Amino acid sequence: MKAIYLLPLLFLAAFPFKASAGWKCGNAHLSNTPKECAASGTQPSPESFIVEYTKAADQYKTNATRVNYTPGSCSLLSDAVASCSFSYSFYGNVISNTVGIIKEAEINCPETVESRGPNSPIIKSSGKSFVSWKEDSVTSDICHNSCSYLASSVTSTNCYFASGSTSTGFCNFVVGLNTSNPSCGADSGYTSPAVGDPLNPVVDPGDGGDDGTPPNPGDGGNTGGDNNGGNGDSGFDGELSFTNPGQLNADAVLDSEVNAVHYKAFVHGMQVDLNDSGFGQAMTEFKENIASANSGGICPTADIAILGTIVSFDAHCALFASISPVLSAVFLAAWSLLALRVFLSA
Repeated sequence: MKAIYLLPLLFLAAFPFKASAGWKCGNAHLSNTPKECAASGTQPSPESFIVEYTKAADQYKTNATRVNYTPGSCSLLSDAVASCSFSYSFYGNVISNTVGIIKEAEINCPETVESRGPNSPIIKSSGKSFVSWKEDSVTSDICHNSCSYLASSVTSTNCYFASGSTSTGFCNFVVGLNTSNPSCGADSGYTSPAVGDPLNPVVDPGDGGDDGTPPNPGDGGNTGGDNNGGNGDSGFDGELSFTNPGQLNADAVLDSEVNAVHYKAFVHGMQVDLNDSGFGQAMTEFKENIASANSGGICPTADIAILGTIVSFDAHCALFASISPVLSAVFLAAWSLLALRVFLSA
């Protein structure tokens, strides 16, 4: 049963789509009446072409004094050339004229075609560059080489900086063939795809050399016994391989007793180095001076006789005694930061 459903697809693959042969404006009228010829497009017969041509001529009115365009008959001059008559009114008089048309050959239409989008501003996000162009900005079907492609089928391919620019870029896009009506007239909406500067180039760290190429291993001597004086190969003949070490257990690294001992030794060494440095000795001396000044100080008190009663003013001493450790730590930290700033700015 599935094979039956696949038959249409196999048929389409075996017989590519063709833009059917049709009649269109000859070169003379294509240059004289380009709007009318473009609107007429390619028609299956000369008679249907002259009908579309007179409709377009009446619509555009290239000459405002010519009105009421009416199609006439067509006559074949050869297998690929025809002449079609038409008439129009000119100040009330009926004037007859002809248009030369040609028959185009049948064209094989590719299923997809790539086109270039317009230049658009560059947007920077998370350290990367993006082109501010969207696929839904293609709203009109594309005609290229008499083949019609659907705007609704657009998909973007590659985006680039415009050459030499860092603020403007463009994207190429692909559109699919209009399989129900693959033929069209003059090219429209199509621009040849292009390649610009890469948006986000991948930087190759290289080996520190001038051009990022692998270093020359030199001529370290032939490993064989021919004793060519260092003109042999490097002795390596094979492929580099990599074995996955498995999942890293970070807890095992932290819980390791050996690592813990090394950590304590590292911290102790840092503390000793700090204490032995000039800055560390200055901080120790400063702390000792603060401690000695604090221990040698006497809180002043007062005794006053009021109405025969001696009143002692010493409550502030108890208060300062309770908060002195805190104040000492605060001021020690402040002076330490000030000393460190002076030391680093020297």
